[in-house]
Amino acid sequence: MYHFHRKEGSRVGSALIAEMSELYSYHYGGWGPEGAKPGQSIKLSPEQIKKRLPEGSFLVWATAFGSMIGYAIAIHTQLPGLGNVAWITQFVVHKDHRKVDVGRSLLFSIWKFSDFFAWGLLSANPYAIRALEKATRRRCQPKLIEKYANELLALGERHVHYLGHSKKFVINEHESRVDTAFNIDHSELREMLNNATNDEKPWTLGALPIGWEWCAFTFHCQAQIPLAVKELEDMLLASDDITKQAYSRMQPQWKSHRWAQYAKEEVEFIRRYSGVPSGSSVLDFGCGDGRHAIELAKVGFDVTAVDYAKEGDDTSYKSPSICPGVKFHHGDCRTTEISKKYDLGICLYDVVGSYADDSRNLEILKNLSKHIADGGYVFLSVMNMELTERMAQAQNWFSISVDPDKLLSLPPSKIMETTGDVFIAFS
Repeated sequence: MYHFHRKEGSRVGSALIAEMSELYSYHYGGWGPEGAKPGQSIKLSPEQIKKRLPEGSFLVWATAFGSMIGYAIAIHTQLPGLGNVAWITQFVVHKDHRKVDVGRSLLFSIWKFSDFFAWGLLSANPYAIRALEKATRRRCQPKLIEKYANELLALGERHVHYLGHSKKFVINEHESRVDTAFNIDHSELREMLNNATNDEKPWTLGALPIGWEWCAFTFHCQAQIPLAVKELEDMLLASDDITKQAYSRMQPQWKSHRWAQYAKEEVEFIRRYSGVPSGSSVLDFGCGDGRHAIELAKVGFDVTAVDYAKEGDDTSYKSPSICPGVKFHHGDCRTTEISKKYDLGICLYDVVGSYADDSRNLEILKNLSKHIADGGYVFLSVMNMELTERMAQAQNWFSISVDPDKLLSLPPSKIMETTGDVFIAFS
């Protein structure tokens, strides 16, 4: 199974950059006859990779069996008067994992079901263009690219390292390309084009001279390509970032939500019904802001609290001086390993159920049970699917396979913020 991850460009560490360098250097492509080192692989050192991760950029990457098998670097920026633009500035997929939609899933994990004005990249690889089209569910149309070419290329000159004022471009209703002086080997280009095209998917961007790259953009105003149900499911499951980013955005607001104000009563409920004495060890899986862990520590429990939402969060409450009885552990509840077994485990609110794929939710439960001592207790809460479906049928019921963009227009619910009626253990 592939796993997808995301991190701000400025926060990418040296170990991850080293993996990117290795993947790029062995799987991007080779220099052509007019290139810097004809016949050799095009390589980028870790130092060069780091320069391509400026402030404001994003890195998404895919792993299989713990190894990186693809990544993309992107910038999200604004085109004045038109809207947001997502520009992929570097895109690499391991040779053994191409043509199985890893690229599409990588790109989709960057913008998901966003309503950006445009999404695009420059590339001499037809598979990269097709990944863009699949991820955005739109076809590249040179005539439409021509309409916005000046604005897009001006944007690129400011934000994309390989574009400059001296670059030539040919963009009209029949072709779309930019002279980037990137002399990659074209010996496999014809075969790649043949593999990437058929009667239903003609190639629209024209021929490609050596040293040039296709200028490929799709736009929100375009008609969307229908998705097969399996394609849609894969896209929804593609990125852990969908869940992780949601929790990261929620954390700064938790203290003001009514559902977050019941921790003391919930902890008392757990103590009463488990009978686990003060001084026992507790494992809090998916601790969020740590409110249950802190309340448990206040009444004498030895608590380890696990959560994976870390980057960009306000973690000041995790200081040992503020809550000395809690050891905070950054990790994924599905896979984290702690060399200890606990008397009590808790996994509250919508930790179980965070994933659309039940097998991933099951991984949380299996890993939690593995960390509980014989005779120990586990308290969990799971959102009521039957109630959720009934409420949705009354207000917002639709088929995601027929109308996936309906997701963009769904009004947010305020139940959790206004009443807090999620897990009322003390009533």
